Amino acid sequence: MRGKPSQVGDTRTAPNGYHYTNTHQGWRLTHHILAEQIIGRPLREDERVEFKDKDRTNLSADNLNVVKKGESTKARTRARLTARIQELQAQLRELDD
Repeated sequence: MRGKPSQVGDTRTAPNGYHYTNTHQGWRLTHHILAEQIIGRPLREDERVEFKDKDRTNLSADNLNVVKKGESTKARTRARLTARIQELQAQLRELDD
């Protein structure tokens, strides 16, 4: 036996930094539980929770944001492409000088 059995309400931190809480339904991501309490309903399949400051250890309510899956990915892709366009435009200006 490796230790005492987990009880409902017990929490663990995984090596990747995510916090898990034991519930009656099994282990769940703690930030999901907190976000559901904030919005007053279960998360939908098309939603995810992000940490505004990117710090997985900061579980404060004002640091959690529920977004549709894929929204932040689109924003990052748009930002990357915009930066690349600006870089290419600068290179074209150098050629024209």
